[in-house]
Amino acid sequence: MGAVNIRADARTAPTPGKVATTSLPGAYWRQWSASVISNLGDGINFVAMPLLALSLTADTRLLALTTLVTFVPWLVLALPFGIAVDRHDHRRLMIAANLVRVVMFSAVAVGVAGDWISIGVLLAVLLVVGCCEVLFDSTAQAFLPTIVGTHQLARANGLLYAAEIVAGSIAGLSIGALLFDLSIGLPFAVNAASFAVAAALTVTVGARADAPATSSVTPDLHLGAGLAWLREHRLLRTLAAMFAVTNLGLMFGQGVFVKYAIDELALTEAEFGILLAITAMGAATGGLVGHRVTDAIGLRAAVITPYLVFGAGNFVIGVADQAWLVAAVGFVLGAAITVWNVVTVTVRQQLIPGEMFGRVNSVYRWLGAAAGVIGIGAGGLVAHEWSVRTPYVVGGSITLLAAVVFARPVVTGLKIDVTG
Repeated sequence: MGAVNIRADARTAPTPGKVATTSLPGAYWRQWSASVISNLGDGINFVAMPLLALSLTADTRLLALTTLVTFVPWLVLALPFGIAVDRHDHRRLMIAANLVRVVMFSAVAVGVAGDWISIGVLLAVLLVVGCCEVLFDSTAQAFLPTIVGTHQLARANGLLYAAEIVAGSIAGLSIGALLFDLSIGLPFAVNAASFAVAAALTVTVGARADAPATSSVTPDLHLGAGLAWLREHRLLRTLAAMFAVTNLGLMFGQGVFVKYAIDELALTEAEFGILLAITAMGAATGGLVGHRVTDAIGLRAAVITPYLVFGAGNFVIGVADQAWLVAAVGFVLGAAITVWNVVTVTVRQQLIPGEMFGRVNSVYRWLGAAAGVIGIGAGGLVAHEWSVRTPYVVGGSITLLAAVVFARPVVTGLKIDVTG
């Protein structure tokens, strides 16, 4: 295959689906290792933190609050942190975020050992950790294009997604449960160590010699510029809307999925864990093959096809009675979500100017976070009023309708020329 070029709103960039022919640099693999290690800690925390909260209180309102506080930083800080990403050195921001998490998880481990930890302290820790997550994740997406070449972004993103999913959603979950069973404070001590190692690795990562500057000293940086840029860019404006609708539709059933699995599919708690692991394995597979799928079917199809899978998959979950069918759909959904993420994040990294990336990307991701919160709340209400299956049918309908609405802007916005 010859060279492939994307023309998006009169801007030219290499296709995210084109497989890189050169090896990824050592700096990338050090950052990849840092991300894998920190995501392993995230997976450990995902299991251990709810178990710790349950040991501290039986109040369901406080237990629900431990989940809610993880969303608050995205809604409140995603936008202003976008300015910070454009203003400051990316590597330093990522190191700082990880070091603060080292302190927070160390405090939890010490608090458990000293028997002075309380649900209030835990909520405060979760809030700070959530703020660090927003800053780190927003910065990491801006940092990657300074490490690898544009033609390598799709492969680099795919490998990173796959490794993060395996570490966080598969290995981390089982390790976290095992560590918590050995000692309540142990998983948090291990988590603190994981972020310390990740920070140390990031210190060794340098940008390419020809990479754009990773910070800006422009005095008039303001969020409105990022919002205006996104609003005026037809393709990325469309992808932002699709991202929001994706989160809205998928999150409709997310909040009640455990009840659906246990009540409707009659799964045990252990079988529910296996179901989640199967979905995670699908997501990891999508990360490994996403750039190759895009190269095979084309960029436009790689954006629209997963959207159809989101809608159809939710419909199947809404009507299925067999656990094996739901597991199969979960695997396919996980793969489709990762493929879509790899494609769209690569497009953003290619089309958004480096000095604007933090602000534009923060608006983009804030829309998705806000839509996800709305979807969770609305799905819970729908399940309460009708049935636990109804949110999946509603979510699937929303996504399929959106696919029809957004198909034309995507097709016209991504014009692919294949030569050679």
